[in-house]
Amino acid sequence: MDREIEVECPSCSPTSKVLHEVLSNRGKCIIRCAKCSTTRQIERGRDATSVKLRVVVSYHDTSYLRSFEVDPAEVLQLGDEIVAENETAEAVRITAIEFPDGSRHAQAPAARIETLWAQKIDRVIVKIAVHRGRTTRSYDVPFEGDREFVIGDQEQHGEINRIKIKKGPVLERAGQAAKAKDIQRIYVKTKKRGRSV
Repeated sequence: MDREIEVECPSCSPTSKVLHEVLSNRGKCIIRCAKCSTTRQIERGRDATSVKLRVVVSYHDTSYLRSFEVDPAEVLQLGDEIVAENETAEAVRITAIEFPDGSRHAQAPAARIETLWAQKIDRVIVKIAVHRGRTTRSYDVPFEGDREFVIGDQEQHGEINRIKIKKGPVLERAGQAAKAKDIQRIYVKTKKRGRSV
């Protein structure tokens, strides 16, 4: 199942917590000690202090695995921003919640979740469409996820005149703003003789 928790083991470590693999989360939680291989049942969320969830992170055209440790009773939902880790930590946004049977849900307590699917948001690639006369060129540009873009602002590529939000509206009014992590595409107008990217 690729999930782990730290709890005391009555066989080999009754006073300090050791790593256990979660074998099943249906009804009672079935766990196996990573140190002595003792398998037992515990009340879900009572003895278990945390579960370690697998996180599939998407960044531009690639995907990779990370993990997220959380209280088994905590409810996670689509759109939540969490910190996924391995050797390093990075901010990600949950895009799908998958159960052990492969079904996907909008929210669930961590103890029921098999895999989280997420997008990297601390560093993102923003698609920028630059219109020059009758020509349009597209660029993929990296930005910090919290970088803000405002309709009407002059950027390196020209003046921002539209911003398409991921699964949201198109912003077109001067002064409207969005963060890079929320943007699907930025539309920029530049003069024919303006500077290229």
